[in-house]
Amino acid sequence: MTNKINVFKNKSKFSRSIYQKCKKIFYKYGYTLTTTYEEDAVLNLVIGGDGTFLNAVHLSNFSSIPFIGINTGHLGFYQEIEVNMLDNFIKSFNQGNYNTESLSILEAKVNNKVINSINEVVIKSDRNQIVRLKVFIDGNYIESFSGDGLIISTPHGSTAYNLSAGGAILHQSLNGFQLTPIAPVYSNMNKALRCPVVLPNDATIDISVSKRDNYHTLFIFDGKEYSTKDYKIRIKVSNTKIKKLILNKNHYWNNIKNKLM
Repeated sequence: MTNKINVFKNKSKFSRSIYQKCKKIFYKYGYTLTTTYEEDAVLNLVIGGDGTFLNAVHLSNFSSIPFIGINTGHLGFYQEIEVNMLDNFIKSFNQGNYNTESLSILEAKVNNKVINSINEVVIKSDRNQIVRLKVFIDGNYIESFSGDGLIISTPHGSTAYNLSAGGAILHQSLNGFQLTPIAPVYSNMNKALRCPVVLPNDATIDISVSKRDNYHTLFIFDGKEYSTKDYKIRIKVSNTKIKKLILNKNHYWNNIKNKLM
C-alpha cells in the first residue's frame, strides 16, 4: 500500500506554513507529501479555501482518489478541517476513522467538447446585457428565457452562486441538480420561469443561445470562462463522481449554520 499524499495549496504564506506543519505530522505516521500529482496516492489534501478545492479537482482531472480540505481561506465550505484540528485529523485518517462521501459532477457538451464541473455551469452575458435562451429538458421545449442568465448547479454547488441568485439549498447527498434563473425578465413576450427547478439525476438540459446574443454570451464552468462559436450546450449529471472524506457526520449542517447564516 502506498503512503503518498497529494497536496494542492494556494500561494498564501499561511497555507505554506500549514503545509510544512502537515508534512512533519504526516511523516511521523509514515506518510510522504508530494505537490506533484501521483496517481497511486491515498489522499488528495487541499490546503486553502473553496477556490483551491475546485482548482484541485480540475487539476487532478476529477481524480478518483478521495479529497479532504484544510481551511486556510475565508468561507471554506468544502474544507472540513480547521487548522486547530490538524493533529486530530491526521490521527483519525491514519486510524481509518472517517467516512467517504460521493459528490456528483455536471457533464457539459459544447462543440463536441466535454467539460466537467463540480459546482455549476453558468450561462450569462459578459457585457451586462440580457441573454435570450431556449431551454429544453429531456427534449421538451420549456421556455424562451430572457434575463441575466441561468445557473445549473449540483447539490453541493447549490450553496454557491446558485444560493446568491435565489436558488434552493440541496443537501449534497441528494441525487439531482438544479436550474436557477438569474434576474429573469417577465412580460407577455418573455415568459420565463420565476423559480428554480430541481431535476432528477437522469434529466438532460439543452440550451441554445439566440443568434443576436452569440457575441456577448459566455459559458462558465466552476468560475472559468469558455467562449465558443457553437452556442448550444447540453448538460447532465456525469457518471463520474469524486470522493470526499467526512470526519464529522454533522459537518454539512454545521457549515450551513456557521458559514451561511
